[in-house]
Amino acid sequence: MNMLDTVVCLPRLKELFAMLDVKLSEINFEINNSSDPETDGLFDKSEYFVGVGLVAAQQFLVEAASFSNIDKDNAYKLGPRHRSGIAYATAINSAANYWKHEAEWWGGLDEIKSGTLKTLNHVGTIADTHHYQLSNFIFAVSNNKEVKLIYLIPIITEWFNSVKNSKYV
Repeated sequence: MNMLDTVVCLPRLKELFAMLDVKLSEINFEINNSSDPETDGLFDKSEYFVGVGLVAAQQFLVEAASFSNIDKDNAYKLGPRHRSGIAYATAINSAANYWKHEAEWWGGLDEIKSGTLKTLNHVGTIADTHHYQLSNFIFAVSNNKEVKLIYLIPIITEWFNSVKNSKYV
């Protein structure tokens, strides 16, 4: 077993995603049974739990990059890519940042920073909408099946394996 495997624990991330996916299933049930899920706040509720999962995924990516001694920017370029060419690790990082910083943008993006623009571009490109972008990001990653964080695991696993096998390690 590689040192990186012992330090960075993918099974814990899978376990967290499974717990969050139970909650997302409950919310999806509520959405399907609501006459107005937006007014009922159900889409926002889904965004919240998806955001928590994305931040956990981001933490996993940071740990793996840190313990492999690969610069994060280089590490995030590795692994599978969306059809747009955006590396999924970069997109996951951007989606987590989106969730953490979105409230800062509510006043407008008059003085938009380049990092913010990249975040919005990465998430928006994959989500392919400006509404409930995080849930739609996960929906797109699932090939339009459902909003479940577990669909990130194969992507993260492939990325992790590319980090372990990278010339940078």
